[in-house]
Amino acid sequence: MPTPVKIAVVGAGTMAQAVHLPVLRRRWDRFAIAALVDISERRRREASDVWGVPAERRFETVADLVAAVRARTLEIDAVVLSTDGLHVEDVLAIIRRGIPVLVEPPLGFSAEEIARVADFERMTGRRLVMMAYPQAHEALATGLPGRLPRRDLRMLEHEVLMPAAQPLFGAAHVTVSAYDLPGDLRTQRREALQAAVEAGSGTGALQRDRDLYVKGILTGIAHQIALLEDLYGPLDRIEAVRQWPAGVIPGSIEVTGRLEGDAPVRLSWHYLPFAPEHVETITLTSARRRFVLDLPAPSFHDRRAVLSLRERDAGAVQETRVEGATGSAEAMWEDFHAVVTGKGEIRLGAAEELRRIALLRDLLARIVAQDGRDIDPAPEPEPEPETQPVPETQPAPEPEPAPAAGVGAAPIAAAESGAEPSAGETAPAVAPADDPAPSAESAPDAPAETPAGEADAWSAAVPPAERPTVDAARPADPHDADSAERA
Repeated sequence: MPTPVKIAVVGAGTMAQAVHLPVLRRRWDRFAIAALVDISERRRREASDVWGVPAERRFETVADLVAAVRARTLEIDAVVLSTDGLHVEDVLAIIRRGIPVLVEPPLGFSAEEIARVADFERMTGRRLVMMAYPQAHEALATGLPGRLPRRDLRMLEHEVLMPAAQPLFGAAHVTVSAYDLPGDLRTQRREALQAAVEAGSGTGALQRDRDLYVKGILTGIAHQIALLEDLYGPLDRIEAVRQWPAGVIPGSIEVTGRLEGDAPVRLSWHYLPFAPEHVETITLTSARRRFVLDLPAPSFHDRRAVLSLRERDAGAVQETRVEGATGSAEAMWEDFHAVVTGKGEIRLGAAEELRRIALLRDLLARIVAQDGRDIDPAPEPEPEPETQPVPETQPAPEPEPAPAAGVGAAPIAAAESGAEPSAGETAPAVAPADDPAPSAESAPDAPAETPAGEADAWSAAVPPAERPTVDAARPADPHDADSAERA
């Protein structure tokens, strides 16, 4: 018998206890639970006792798990990561050791988060992250394109009725959430999660928009789109998105669009907390046939998917039914086993999540836009720099006759020289009126705004044709003497 693949389980919450751990125990011939990681000491102890994990293989954080692997005190082949959505740092710590990891969606809340993982995989040339979308591994689902090619599709409909937790996970006897974390640590994790959601949903999103993004789009519609894209390729265009009832979050979400080749698609997801059971149905319609695939919840391991085909044959309507061989969760783990052992490839990984997160965010933006809002409001315009007013150009006054020596000569000479005459000093006489005006090279620079009492002297000294012009667009520079005067 081949050696079982050794799996470390990170996060002992609902999905781990209701979906992953039961498969690992049921398929003991394929898998062995090598370690368990949970930040809550109480839940770590309770889950380890139930699933047979010894004390030396229980860890508080992924960093502790990786340290044990690095020290060669623990040997693992792969990891299943089932925590609260703040995955990226833990995912990177695991795949940097070359360890494949099965991740519960979402991988991240924003394109920036997911890009860190996708970029690392692209840089190393290895795809190590596989997303946990169980229905995408159901054999009856993956066989649909072979039964009804995309070119023959008249309509594809995928509907999910999602009840509260009890109808879904009650039979798994999941232990309650643990609240034994220190208060400061709970606050830190809550704030980190809130920041990640805000980064993904947009700065203009309200709290109700963020709740819709996390509780409806990322945990509901995302699964449907992942399955659709795996079967028939990505949506070529979105035609309409709506959410109802008004004021109820997450409520119901419907998306209509078209595949490449113009085949119409309708996805609908309804959160119905008082519904008696989970219902998931994919309906494919062509001109001659109609397929209906009923998919049970992954937590119901003993239930099987059922595919019904109705078609006309020899003038009569014929119906055939096929039942799946295994549950969708077990089929997913079988495919992950092939990835870990090098016998299979990842179809739904980080690169696909990076492309999909842009579509999911667009769906949120379309819903918010129906309220007349934008999750990415336009940035505030930057204030224009202040420009100093340019003084109006006034015609030069007629030159006055030169005063006699000693009469009014001192102020004029002082204005032309830029210096005040000292007490008791006799100012030189002004040049005769018929003397040639000073050249442009010898004329002083003209200030932008001439102080009172100097304008007449400047106009009389420099002819208009030779005066330097004022550059109105030039901003004031505090380090420049001329600018300082202009200011």
